[in-house]
Amino acid sequence: ALRCARRAEGGAPGGALLLGGRYRKLRRDLSQSPWLIGGEQKGGGSVQEVIESWAAPALRADSFKFVAAGREDLDVRMLGRGRPFILEVFNPRSRPPSADEWRERSRQLADAGRGVEVLSFQSVSRELYGRMKEGESEKEKTYGALVWTSRALSEEDVDLISNTKDLAIQQATPVRVLHRRAALTRERSIIEMRCHPIPGRPNYAFLVLRTSAGTYIKEFVHGDFGRTLPNLGSLLGCSAEILQLDVLDIHLDFL
Repeated sequence: ALRCARRAEGGAPGGALLLGGRYRKLRRDLSQSPWLIGGEQKGGGSVQEVIESWAAPALRADSFKFVAAGREDLDVRMLGRGRPFILEVFNPRSRPPSADEWRERSRQLADAGRGVEVLSFQSVSRELYGRMKEGESEKEKTYGALVWTSRALSEEDVDLISNTKDLAIQQATPVRVLHRRAALTRERSIIEMRCHPIPGRPNYAFLVLRTSAGTYIKEFVHGDFGRTLPNLGSLLGCSAEILQLDVLDIHLDFL
């Protein structure tokens, strides 16, 4: 069994092998790290467990530490180029595979259908590790959201959404995370949006949004009981709900 190792202060611990890449998450029942409630695991496993169990046979290490550039909710897929992550490997007993060997192992993981794909996995420097952590608070992200509105969307509505640029919003800490996050109001930015109507379904649309770091997309759509203003519903003058959400890109200079 793998042991969870404590990370040294200030970044990667001395002597640890650093491997990095990007992961894609293709299922809506995977958390990023193991999610335990009352000693029982929720969901269908975790990205961390899939990646560690995939890498373990090739490295025969004492333990791993999984570090990612942010996280997506359990029911949100991570698509596109994937989310940057680093795997700290403590006391590996095997020679690390070459880049070509990792690519072949990545192909095998994709073919296994476990809902996680690993891209560009390779040895990385301590500097890249630091850059990933520093970029967490600055990175912009692009999302795809399937939304429902309480009235049919007109061409004017579609144009209003698609012409919105650099919209400043005030977001109070969402109700769903108040139990673990401080109650604060933060300014975030919707940098741009594009609205794609769903043919034959006038109350549905697919939105593509590029946002500043830390923006809560679900709350921007439904408003979170007025805790996010303005929100999609207030812009359109109706109620709005989010049905599905995907991360399409994380704009971070990484692998």
